[in-house]
Amino acid sequence: MEQGIRRLLFYQLLLVLATAAVFLAIFDSLSAFSVLCGGGIAAGNALLAARCARRDAQAPERTPQQSLAALYICMVQRFVMIAVLFALVMGGLKLDPLAVLAGFIAGLGVMMIFGTQQLTQQK
Repeated sequence: MEQGIRRLLFYQLLLVLATAAVFLAIFDSLSAFSVLCGGGIAAGNALLAARCARRDAQAPERTPQQSLAALYICMVQRFVMIAVLFALVMGGLKLDPLAVLAGFIAGLGVMMIFGTQQLTQQK
């Protein structure tokens, strides 16, 4: 599990850095920093998801209802964290919204591709 999240974060970092380099070449350094902030939000989302998965794996005596409740709680935590960080980055720091979203989408795209690959390897 630890190695999987490290690999995911590494790939997220690579794609977000490439996206930031494109924004730096086309726009300015503030846009590149905004992309990095968006990628940081995606990385935080991945870390929280890994924490929830690890916690769920360590509690095998849960009933299906308890596991479902834990899953819902994790999803709400991730949603609230993302919303608060977006509000802080775009509202508080006044960073470029397009660049923040580009970084977030780049990081989230890696998470989706990585998750899809893990599902196909399990079959």
